[in-house]
Amino acid sequence: MAAKPTLAPRPPDLLSHCLENAPLAMAMVEGTSHIVRYVNLAFGRLLGTPPERLVGMQFCEMLPKRDECVTLLDRVLRTATPESHKERGDHSKLHPAFWSFTMWPVLADERPVGVMIQVTETTQFHETTLAMNEALILGSLRQHELTAVADSSNIELQTEIGNRKQRERDALILTNEVSHRVKNNLQIIASLVAYEIKSTAPPCVEGYNSMAARIRAIADLYDLISQSSRGQTVAVDAYLREISRTMSASLFGENSGLEIVVNAEPLDIDPDHAVPFGLLVNELATNAIKHAFPDRIGRVVLGVKRIGHEIELTVSDNGVGMKDKELATIPEKHGADYVAIFVRQLGGIISVSRSEEGGTIVRVRLPLFVVPE
Repeated sequence: MAAKPTLAPRPPDLLSHCLENAPLAMAMVEGTSHIVRYVNLAFGRLLGTPPERLVGMQFCEMLPKRDECVTLLDRVLRTATPESHKERGDHSKLHPAFWSFTMWPVLADERPVGVMIQVTETTQFHETTLAMNEALILGSLRQHELTAVADSSNIELQTEIGNRKQRERDALILTNEVSHRVKNNLQIIASLVAYEIKSTAPPCVEGYNSMAARIRAIADLYDLISQSSRGQTVAVDAYLREISRTMSASLFGENSGLEIVVNAEPLDIDPDHAVPFGLLVNELATNAIKHAFPDRIGRVVLGVKRIGHEIELTVSDNGVGMKDKELATIPEKHGADYVAIFVRQLGGIISVSRSEEGGTIVRVRLPLFVVPE
């Protein structure tokens, strides 16, 4: 070359910063002798030599001597056409690596005066990268498969949950509808009994009234179920209030001095036990109203609470009370009546004593067939 063109010792600041911190090894060589004029930090790390020691060397001195490398550099410099090169290095010389280059010309006055070289990979790095990429791809595929399976299972699970909830809603609607119809039918029967009372003989009136009260107690249960959003359980406190309301309406007049008060914990009872439970409450409350208040003034308290693994039903009054002789014969006296029948159905134990107000209190201990809150 007549006059050796000079390259700028450093690229512009912005480009210099990009080249210096690039992850790929890059070098700039000048002229037909391929003198290294610039290398970045990655190139120095690749060869394990500080970049400043590489500047001024011939590029081919850094590699195993191969005609292909020199030929490629000369061709890029002569034709000003970028080239790519991949060569398996001699593991016994210098750097045991695969070299893969991308070379493109550096122009001055539209003439090639040097070559920019980018080393893109080495054998170990390349093979490691391939292995990592393969592992990543396989892992990604496996993750995609697992994700697809999980998504499919989740869709099936959500569908099953949705179907089950719908079946539960349908069952609840059906239960409420059936309960509503049963309640209406029982009310019709109670009305028919009440109609018969008008034309029956006086000695039979009391029996008809008791029968109508029992029917209404069962109707109250089904009315409560038909309005419930739970369907599988009955709220004891609400059930007692409904029984109290129905009994007050049927047994007391407008100016009556009698009242029924409910004092119950918020417990739930299953429908199978709710019918005999309600009938038992109805019988005990009716007996108290009939026998404890000769002057038709007083109060009956219906109570339910949980005691350990049992529940206790209490029906107390502030009436005239019972004599000691009557209290002693209560278990025998009630052995064959409705109260005893319902207590046996519920698996309970009944006891009778005087209340604190001088009246009578009936306690029935029952197994824990309620559902805790």
